[in-house]
Amino acid sequence: MLTIHQPNYWAYPGLIGKIMRSDKFLYLTKVQFDKSSWQNRNRIRVKEGWKYISVPVENKGKDGQLIADVKISNMTNWRNQHLNAIKFAYQKAPYYDEYFPFLKELYSKKWSELQELDIFITNFVLKELESKTEILYDRDFNFEGEKNELLIDICHKLGEKEYMSNKGSENYVDIEKFNESGIQHIYINYDGAEYSQVYEGFEPGLSVLDMLLNCGPEKTKQIIMNDNNYTFSEWNKKIGE
Repeated sequence: MLTIHQPNYWAYPGLIGKIMRSDKFLYLTKVQFDKSSWQNRNRIRVKEGWKYISVPVENKGKDGQLIADVKISNMTNWRNQHLNAIKFAYQKAPYYDEYFPFLKELYSKKWSELQELDIFITNFVLKELESKTEILYDRDFNFEGEKNELLIDICHKLGEKEYMSNKGSENYVDIEKFNESGIQHIYINYDGAEYSQVYEGFEPGLSVLDMLLNCGPEKTKQIIMNDNNYTFSEWNKKIGE
């Protein structure tokens, strides 16, 4: 089974779970950058609830640029700001000390390309969770088409006949086109699971960073790989049909 997704900054647990349930995962970067997406921001837990940490990017006069071409703006010391925000929020979390060396290394490097930063973080998380999924990069291939045609072309060129996408893709995925091309399609939706956080109460919808720092790699993997925390569609149907 194949899954495809744009690189995210500190991806949410559902994306990590989708990747780990796949035989192959492809980072899709030759598509338009969405400045209001999770590609350059995510949410961390704070006492009052949650807050965004966002990576500043160069976008003036660059409407329509591809994710692969997005440059990080290093005019401000955003790396130090993110490290301090994480430290302030999570220094009392059970696994903060275990992951601080990685965080310090991550934010000591002057990143220039957004995709490189996102991919570096996601690959680290996948390694921590002992993922067996084969990781692929669209820069190594010549895929053609847009939207459904692009996804189908990727499936064909990678020799995959089963494709999984998240529920949010229901607005543009045309299952009939997949079927006509000999590809089976299934949806997955992460419903979430409560776990102990550094502050009282539970705040849902946070990045996998929150889960790792609070739960550690073993429990994080258990939560992410528990099918009870997901809703799956039947093959070639939408969720709930």
